[in-house]
Amino acid sequence: MNTMEKEELRKEMIRKLRAFPRRKEESEALCRMIAESTLWKEAETVLAFFPLSTEPDISPLLDDRRVLLPYTENGEMHFSASRKLRRSALGIYEPEHIPAVYSSALMLVPLLGFDGLSRLGRGGGFYDRYIAANRARLTAAGVAFSISECSFISEPHDEMMDLIFRTGA
Repeated sequence: MNTMEKEELRKEMIRKLRAFPRRKEESEALCRMIAESTLWKEAETVLAFFPLSTEPDISPLLDDRRVLLPYTENGEMHFSASRKLRRSALGIYEPEHIPAVYSSALMLVPLLGFDGLSRLGRGGGFYDRYIAANRARLTAAGVAFSISECSFISEPHDEMMDLIFRTGA
């Protein structure tokens, strides 16, 4: 799949997700699924995301003291233990830029789409670079709605998920 085709697929998935009528119901089911998983229960640290409107609303999980939230600085993703959120230059909420330290983590990764364990993200490469640099200490778990499964061919720089929390499986 070339870059133009992947960008068109992203646009199509965003359109589908914006119109998705089961967002609230499936978000609640995903939160239960994650919270009941052994991975969540045994994780020292959880790297999560502050959900955009087209992403599963995992905000009920974000109050857990083990959760670190992402921020970007100089084109790279980092995680912070701070709970003070502000809108970034990219228009998303992120915590204060105070780097957190952890030895191992469960990383919850938002998915626009997925094909097997391949993830279709928003195209910035932040998650791919972070996962590649920290693979040895992460379990990368995608979080997806039932309508997010799609067909595409991953590229060499795309990092695979270790598993996907999904509804409708």
